[in-house]
Amino acid sequence: MVRTFKRVQRTRLTPIYNIGAASRLVGLPIWTLRWIEKHSLVRPRRTAGNQRLFSEADVDQLNIIRQLMEKKVNLAGISVILRI
Repeated sequence: MVRTFKRVQRTRLTPIYNIGAASRLVGLPIWTLRWIEKHSLVRPRRTAGNQRLFSEADVDQLNIIRQLMEKKVNLAGISVILRI
């Protein structure tokens, strides 16, 4: 049996990176990404198996958050800057 898959056009909002790949792209540990998600700074999509998938837009947001954290901006400040 041959399966054919419908090709989906990929955009910046298409969830494609698992948490390990997103961690490497952003340069933050996985536990930090989970903490960021817990505080609703980024909301990755979930698969049917509950795996987190991050989009290009999520990765860009995580890079901004990382830069703010490096400048010692606290959680409330990051939320205000990102207008969440």
